[in-house]
Amino acid sequence: MDAHLVWGFVAAVLVAYVVPGPDWFVVLRQASRSRAAGMCAAIGVQCGLIVHMAAAAVGVSAILLTSAEVFTVVKLAGAAYLVALGARALCDGYRGWRRRNAERVPGVPAPTPATGSKVFAQAFIANVLNPKAALFFVAVLPQFLAPANPVLPQVLLLGVLDIAIGCAWWLLFVVTATRFHSLLRRRRAQIAVDTLAGVALTGLGGALACTDRARV
Repeated sequence: MDAHLVWGFVAAVLVAYVVPGPDWFVVLRQASRSRAAGMCAAIGVQCGLIVHMAAAAVGVSAILLTSAEVFTVVKLAGAAYLVALGARALCDGYRGWRRRNAERVPGVPAPTPATGSKVFAQAFIANVLNPKAALFFVAVLPQFLAPANPVLPQVLLLGVLDIAIGCAWWLLFVVTATRFHSLLRRRRAQIAVDTLAGVALTGLGGALACTDRARV
């Protein structure tokens, strides 16, 4: 492959990771609890991308570009899941706020920490059900393919490069977030993170539900 195409793809991938989206807030919320939870969420997100890469490699994801019905089903499922995650985060933030204002509030139990497998599953499903993540591999990635070379090896190469960059990014992201672990573990900070993540995920879910294929 031409070096300028590879570097152009790297730049596009970095922008996609750095700009806040659903994955951003899913990982941030878990990283604010512990490094292990943040890593589980990051691994879930990247495993979701592996599914998208594999689907793109065999041409399955291209259906999202040609079938309005399939796109709508995936879009609405993803939007509903993001809203559900956002609602969960808002509920945790509300419970934290109530506990902060009273040492003991009957009927308001502390939220049970999610297991690593549950955190992984939430992040994995959120990514897999995000049609924008799928369409990145069939709408953006092809712009960096050399027409003279076989397509499949290039898709796999760029897909692996995308995932590798993502692993480095999420490692840096989680480590940076946990550097402030003592601050984020404070009740007021945790309430703020839960509320921010809840509002962001709910809003992103709503925006996704209103997304038109032409805008993706």
